[in-house]
Amino acid sequence: MKNIFKTASLLAAAVVLFSCGGENGDPTGGTDASGDIMIVSDKDVIQSNGQDVATLKVIAGGKDVTAEAVFYDVNNDVVNLPGGQFTATKDGDYKFWATYGTMSTYDKSYDDNGLFTIKAISVPVPEAVADPKPNNTSFEHRAFLVQYTGTGCGYCPYMIKILKELSSEDVIPENAVLAAVHSGYNANDPAKISGPTVSNYPFLHVDLVNGFSHTQGKDALKGLINQSTAGAAKAGIAVNPKLYDDGTLVLKVSVKAAVDGIFNVGAWLLEDNLFGQQSDYDNVGDTSYDYHNNCVRITDSKYKGTYFGLPLGTLKAGQTVDKTFVMDVKSKWVVENLHLAAFVSYGAKTGSRISYSVCNAIDCPIDEPTPFDYK
Repeated sequence: MKNIFKTASLLAAAVVLFSCGGENGDPTGGTDASGDIMIVSDKDVIQSNGQDVATLKVIAGGKDVTAEAVFYDVNNDVVNLPGGQFTATKDGDYKFWATYGTMSTYDKSYDDNGLFTIKAISVPVPEAVADPKPNNTSFEHRAFLVQYTGTGCGYCPYMIKILKELSSEDVIPENAVLAAVHSGYNANDPAKISGPTVSNYPFLHVDLVNGFSHTQGKDALKGLINQSTAGAAKAGIAVNPKLYDDGTLVLKVSVKAAVDGIFNVGAWLLEDNLFGQQSDYDNVGDTSYDYHNNCVRITDSKYKGTYFGLPLGTLKAGQTVDKTFVMDVKSKWVVENLHLAAFVSYGAKTGSRISYSVCNAIDCPIDEPTPFDYK
């Protein structure tokens, strides 16, 4: 299994990520076009013990040209990687680019400069969750709900009430995964996080594309969730997490495609039961609003300015690709209240444009493996 990372000739794509008074996003993604050059690796995270090996390859025009390619580091110095093999003895991010003839993976027009990164960490990387049904691609399908809120938002209890009702009806988590982004209002919000944001609160996105306002009512949100999950899931997700004593949380996330296509993957860390007095213009006097669940602590899905996930490249139906995420769990966070939202996005091509939307999501614990959820 290979993790494919586009590092040159990416096709720009645009969709409206933040609507109804929000911000506009410009998600970008890649294809494996025959004229492109890219670096691929069997691992994106290794243990810094000098023995864990990542094997890098340079693919140009659809062919493996590693033997003729030249690798460079972030300082533009030539790096000797016999057979493309890389090991590390120190923690850190190691960034590379490569050339083959007149072709180069280095491109200053992107915020990552076309650099391919291998992360080295001191703790072991968990194995992927075993797939009990290798020939099955029929997955349970859940929508991804992103709630934009804040304790200083007086109208937010109207949205919270709708989400509570959907939870009591088992719509959440049976058919949807919820993540609450406290990115607005007062700085003393216990779940305050930087981005993603919208201009008007409260607000919610379904699959990061379809906007919902509390004024539309609960049935409208149920309709959006039903619309999202009406078709077969385009991919499934499995997660094997490992939390180490130093607070390092390492996730091995596996994405299995059910259809051919371009996919991204993201992982967000959530915390429940955070206390913060909620402003309430309706004055309903419901103190349960002061306890906040599914609060986003870490969003590891930002790529070129948007949150649709990190690129996996073009996958064939039935193909599984692994992506490793590394998160720093703060000591002030309550481990027993932490869980994960992992999601996969699908890129629909229209000519040279690619428009992304989340095509499946799961909510999973941080202390045990979550296998593919087959129908």
